[in-house]
Amino acid sequence: MGKIIVIGDSIAYGKWDSEGGWVYRLRKHIDTNYNIGKGGNYQVYNLGIPGEVAIHQVTRFENEISIRLTQDDTTYSVIIAVGINDSCPNNWMTQMQTPEQLYKEAFEKMIDIAKQKGCNIGVIGLTPVKPIKSKKLLFTNEEVRKYDGYITEVCKAKEVPKLELFDDLSQSNYVDMLVDVVHPNDEGHTILFNNILQFLELYSIIKIPEAVEVEG
Repeated sequence: MGKIIVIGDSIAYGKWDSEGGWVYRLRKHIDTNYNIGKGGNYQVYNLGIPGEVAIHQVTRFENEISIRLTQDDTTYSVIIAVGINDSCPNNWMTQMQTPEQLYKEAFEKMIDIAKQKGCNIGVIGLTPVKPIKSKKLLFTNEEVRKYDGYITEVCKAKEVPKLELFDDLSQSNYVDMLVDVVHPNDEGHTILFNNILQFLELYSIIKIPEAVEVEG
């Protein structure tokens, strides 16, 4: 049995995507290619919470992992996808921007916990925003980029792979796919899924052996 846990915010949750977001697309990919009719047993858990900030996520991180870890698991992967809300000075979860040191410490602790549990770890970088579509929330790409850089610093220090998305998506038409200031539409989630799947496979964060065809 294999477990893949994605723990993050509303983009991980799949808000505004008719197919449930990039995490559901990952689950569908694994079900189709490795589980249904093929003898695999790989479970994907979407633990995204709309409005989540890193300093809150870290408080539930160990429990979320521990209750899903069993002796039968052959592979156990954790994907961390949070941070855009932390960059917003008036985010609706805490009403303040997360201080740099607390933000970095939250990522450090989550990575340390995942390592102690023997998990494969991947961190998803932050994505561009479109402030013109904001409803009084003070998101800016300057601050998102800064907080994305903080994640990069921690991942390098901890020697954990991070998927860099911000620059490439900023140079594409990704922001035109945003339903509001932050959340992508179906097309945007497809782009995220394709990038994330390639990243997870490249760094062997999801390690799925060849499935066995089931007769009948």
